[in-house]
Amino acid sequence: MARYYDEQVVQEIQDRLDIVDIVSETVNLSRKGNRYWGLCPFHQEKTPSFSVTPDKNMFYCFGCHAGGDIFSFVMKRDGLDFKEALELLAARAGIELIDANRNNKQVDRRKKVIEVNTAAAKFYHQYLVKNNYSTALNYLKERGVKTETIEEFNLGYAPDSWTMLQEYLFKKGYSQEFMKLSGLIKRSDRQNSFFDLLRNRIIFPIHSSRGDIIGFGGRVMGDSLPKYLNTPETEIYSKRKNLYGLFQARDTIRLMNEVILVEGYMDCIKLHQGDIKNCVASLGTAFTSEQALLLQRYTEKVVILYDGDEAGQRETVRAIDIMAQYGLKIDVVTLPGGKDPDDCMETYGKEEFLKYIQNNKISYIEFKINRYINAEKVLNLESKSKIITWLKKDINKLGSEIEKDYFIKLLARKLRLEENVVYREFATGINSIKGNKSRTNRDNIRYGNYSIEEKILAAMLFSEDIFLKIKNSIGVQFFSKQEYRELIEIYQQMEGTDTLKLGKMQKAAGERGIDAVLARIMVVNEDTPLQQIEIERFIKRVKKLREEANWQKIYRSLDKLQEEGNFINLLNFILNLDTFNHTQEGGIK
Repeated sequence: MARYYDEQVVQEIQDRLDIVDIVSETVNLSRKGNRYWGLCPFHQEKTPSFSVTPDKNMFYCFGCHAGGDIFSFVMKRDGLDFKEALELLAARAGIELIDANRNNKQVDRRKKVIEVNTAAAKFYHQYLVKNNYSTALNYLKERGVKTETIEEFNLGYAPDSWTMLQEYLFKKGYSQEFMKLSGLIKRSDRQNSFFDLLRNRIIFPIHSSRGDIIGFGGRVMGDSLPKYLNTPETEIYSKRKNLYGLFQARDTIRLMNEVILVEGYMDCIKLHQGDIKNCVASLGTAFTSEQALLLQRYTEKVVILYDGDEAGQRETVRAIDIMAQYGLKIDVVTLPGGKDPDDCMETYGKEEFLKYIQNNKISYIEFKINRYINAEKVLNLESKSKIITWLKKDINKLGSEIEKDYFIKLLARKLRLEENVVYREFATGINSIKGNKSRTNRDNIRYGNYSIEEKILAAMLFSEDIFLKIKNSIGVQFFSKQEYRELIEIYQQMEGTDTLKLGKMQKAAGERGIDAVLARIMVVNEDTPLQQIEIERFIKRVKKLREEANWQKIYRSLDKLQEEGNFINLLNFILNLDTFNHTQEGGIK
């Protein structure tokens, strides 16, 4: 899609790209509430003060006061001007820009590989649904996959042919070079030719978190091996760094602040089909630290729902140990009778399955306690001591003293030991954690210190009713800082809804170099929105201060007239006192 530089292009780039994804390339972000936090890339710090607000498309650092939108971040990070940042982000968004001063139609290699993958996904999907390939469709139907789910996840079928995909892509104008780079074709060791990697398999396109098709998984319909075959690691695809279904689930995950993690493509698809939309799968590999970081961008809470067999439970422990390093809140659900999530959805349906999850969800520490106890043939003194040692690190890392107390008591009860004995084992670790936590809390106090002017400005920019109320009663020139007056000036020039005005303001603020100020004001509104009574008090206070200022001016004028001893001037001043005392719009003097 080709576009000239204009306001619509800027807005479309912001709509297509997620500021959390862009910032996460540089900053390790963790979700806390509605915002994401990390160490600022623009100054040295030990405690995270850099925040990203995705629904406002803004970032702000409470330490160095850098802030702005997605364009501001890229400009500051990479040392670019606006035009260069626009071109970089347009390429990421899949928008081709046309500049009258340039005649450059080259497309980068990464984008070309994504185009090849997109074309291949269309080929596989059409072969499944339009050619009505009965075996593949019947397989999916038998697995309970509905037509709308096939469309949502763009499922397909790779025909049992060595070269059919290649021939299709050649006809579409794609070179063999980019087919190789995509991993969709492979060179034959015995013949000087290439063959299609995926053949006679159900195809699962794998999307990046922003929606690009970056790879494919293929599943056999019978018992042949390997059961699953993925396209290899490429320039744009790494199994370690992606999660299946995240693109479809990301909005729901953010909304719910919780993700359900399963093992397989089909598990993920069936949960989505059952309207459990906050579900992702770990791409058939052991869970990785990169995947934990990816989840951390979208949520604070993870529910692990791996298969109930021994292999699934082992992988659950591995995933727990990785996630715990990144501060995620982890719960575990163990499925009955070795079933997988796909089986449970088919057996119980959405409502019963959700009820089962809620009733059987336990903390990862309780899961570990149960697993370690069940693994011991005899629960003697040696095994009890070993279990306490294994769990000491997990429990000591908990931030809440209440949680620590709960799990120590639970562990003592399950091991049939006196509570005070188990407490002594944990005492040293608990005290050290308590000291660290107190320091962190003290560091974070400064984030809520907003001035009354900032709170009033935020309320005015986020509500036209409040803006008009204040403007009509005390005007808009009372702000002490020039940047605040400029933001009000910009706001008054904007038309449309509150949301639309805010989007336009971001661009205008960037042009004036006050986008960081706007970013802070947007954070203020989210952190400490003013109540109506506080706004009323502020209006009264401004009026009172102005009245006092006017009387002070009157007293100074009277003193001056008395010194001059001019009776006529004094008389005229008294006669015009009402006019003089009229409160004008303006700042507090």
